[in-house]
Amino acid sequence: MTISRLWAELFNEPFPDISIPLNRQGTAVALTHLLAHIWKTRYPLWQDEARFRQVFSLIDHLQKVDGGRKAAMTPLQIDCLRVYLTLGQRYAELFPENITWQAGITTLDEARLSTAVSHFLTAVDRDYFPVEDEVWDDDSDYLAGRLETIDVIPQGHELDPDFTDDLDEYKEPLRTLLALVREEENEDLPDIELYGLSESIAELPLPPPIHDNLPALVQLVTHSTDNVWLDWSCGDLAQGGVSLPEWSPDNVAFLKEEWDAAQSFLAQEKALIHWVNADRPTRLAAVRGALYLAYVFSKKGVSHETGPRYPHHLPRSNAA
Repeated sequence: MTISRLWAELFNEPFPDISIPLNRQGTAVALTHLLAHIWKTRYPLWQDEARFRQVFSLIDHLQKVDGGRKAAMTPLQIDCLRVYLTLGQRYAELFPENITWQAGITTLDEARLSTAVSHFLTAVDRDYFPVEDEVWDDDSDYLAGRLETIDVIPQGHELDPDFTDDLDEYKEPLRTLLALVREEENEDLPDIELYGLSESIAELPLPPPIHDNLPALVQLVTHSTDNVWLDWSCGDLAQGGVSLPEWSPDNVAFLKEEWDAAQSFLAQEKALIHWVNADRPTRLAAVRGALYLAYVFSKKGVSHETGPRYPHHLPRSNAA
């Protein structure tokens, strides 16, 4: 009866006149006809949250019962429909003006859905924040997972030696600061504790390019910006212990806000690198001198906390 009423509400027409026994298998068959008609009519179920949830609960029920030969959809088609409807929900949340995304999904198969999911993730990466947009598999369960959790790409500098690139891959003065924070040998500077040093740099009378940008660069390499994009690296996620955030309007809004805030740090980093390399011998020496002076200044009766290095969690996630 629930399926019949839902059919009438969605399509404003009576349930088809088919012979369905009143048992668990009959319920499964009726449900497959409902789902098949949702797909046939391309009904935008994601526009009605209550009915969306109701249909998904019925799909959960269907996965426990085999409809047999009278079923209107195969189990794989049902799994693909679930991916399709979830993708519609994601587009409605993030790109409500996009009404063409369905055009390439002419049949319920994993290959077409894989392409559609990839296009969605590419749009998120372009318009919202960095996410992994490559889809490595077209299995329906895998595709469903890509629409359940956000595969963010953290922008923090790698500090763990198991994941770091060679220092020669970096431009100055980033190379110098990463050598210090990674505690690698540096012939040009003594060992300097960078954690908490940005405050001391800001108090020194330094040339504007250094005074305005070096504190931000120190915060970036020490993962102390209080920004979720910049205080975590891909290596941190690879080590486990952090759950990726789920797709939800609140999480997307939070991550977008944080990503927008991260741009000022990234712009300051880029500006200082450009300034130093325009006259590297002179200006790199000035940056290194500023670091040393700030370090000496910070030790004059001032105590700075040096840990922990990673005090934050990704949004709406739990540390394992």
